[in-house]
Amino acid sequence: MISLFKEVLATQRKEEEKVEEIQRPPDDWRVSARYQVGPVTYYLYSDDMGLSRLKFVEPQLKSSRLKEILAGLAKPEGEAEQYHVNKAASGYGPLYPLIIDPNVEEIAVEGPNRSVAVIHRLVPARWVDVDLVLDSQTTDSLAVQLARKAGRLISIASPYAEGLTSEGFRVSVTFMKEISRFGSSFVLRKYPEKPATMGDMIAGRNLSPLMAAYLWIMVEAQLFTMVIGSMGAGKTTLLQALAGLIAPYNRVVTIEDTPELRLLTPHWDSLITRPSIPGESLTEVDLEALLKLSLRRRAEYIIVGEVRGREARILAQAAALGHGVMTTFHADSPEGAVMRLQMEPISLPELFLRLLAVIVHVRKVPTYGGKARRRVSTIAEVNEDEIVKVFSWNPVDDSFAPSRAEEVLKVSARLEEAWIRLGIPHRELARELENRAEVLEKLAGLPPEEFQKAIARFYMSSYGEVIGV
Repeated sequence: MISLFKEVLATQRKEEEKVEEIQRPPDDWRVSARYQVGPVTYYLYSDDMGLSRLKFVEPQLKSSRLKEILAGLAKPEGEAEQYHVNKAASGYGPLYPLIIDPNVEEIAVEGPNRSVAVIHRLVPARWVDVDLVLDSQTTDSLAVQLARKAGRLISIASPYAEGLTSEGFRVSVTFMKEISRFGSSFVLRKYPEKPATMGDMIAGRNLSPLMAAYLWIMVEAQLFTMVIGSMGAGKTTLLQALAGLIAPYNRVVTIEDTPELRLLTPHWDSLITRPSIPGESLTEVDLEALLKLSLRRRAEYIIVGEVRGREARILAQAAALGHGVMTTFHADSPEGAVMRLQMEPISLPELFLRLLAVIVHVRKVPTYGGKARRRVSTIAEVNEDEIVKVFSWNPVDDSFAPSRAEEVLKVSARLEEAWIRLGIPHRELARELENRAEVLEKLAGLPPEEFQKAIARFYMSSYGEVIGV
């Protein structure tokens, strides 16, 4: 009996030591950032190889106390108890601390017994391992739960699912080892609580105020604009910022596979595709079908999250019908984008290709320490069969050229076309570019709602000074 008692005590001590080890913060000299979200403390720190890792420390709560609260026998007292109640009700289990952390943009579980990884705002454009490892049972359970949150069923018969949770998170899930070598896996992408604005782009040095002013004129004139770049370069973020420059009295239709865009304009119609689901007799609704539908919804602007196939033809038709058209596209240069548009499966006819006015190339540029920055490397115009570079980024000194409105007018043909559409005399072009650049520079750093109000005031004042800025 005594030996059994000693064994129980030893087991309990080991469990306490294990909990203590998990809750122990890293050494101060390793920590690069420390912050708090509710009662949870987060540490970004460097491991022995110099790589960034994320650790979180949750408040402790006895399991017996939590059971009483969840059973309705007691009420939560204090922030720590309320946190654990929320965690239990969330359905995200051990991932909950990462879900509530606004700095975490994406969560990946590549299989059981492997470190959870995240994309973290303070370590942009790279995956950061988390001091969290899920066992096989927990990983399988979370895969099923995430699929359910997205309104999908996942099983051995249907081993993968994609969708959007009620919180607006995009999830892609695989189940067990049916199609994933290591077992159940999933990626969960969170979206910023606040939509990015052109002011944010300028504040982050993604582009210059003059470049932003040029794009603003193109947007207002409803010229066909395409944002290109590689995966993770920031195409959708820039598209979001461009959409924020649309006049508030115009109607906008957005079409996406997964809703990422968030417009603050009052006249916004958001359409999303619907995939076919194995075992269910649901008609698939793709981008091409939604584009055809959007042409009959009396919108001044049609924005497609990303074009990949034949839907590009209908998008070009929308531009020919007078709609303002914007989209993103995977390409490594303006020349590459035009080439891809001409190839299968898109095969855009040359006549339609001439409707494309502006190509904005966004790049993710690596820097020292494994971090990255995003820059608009080129803004080019498509003039007949020629691609003309209007703006370019110099990586040597991190500068943008040209820097004067007069220099832009010398190379741009589309600006004059835009002004003709807007009915503004050509002699005022340079002054208008400079005026808008100054306005946007003043708006840098404003919250999205305030930025949108300022843009609305600009439109309503007939290109005058922004009231209150």
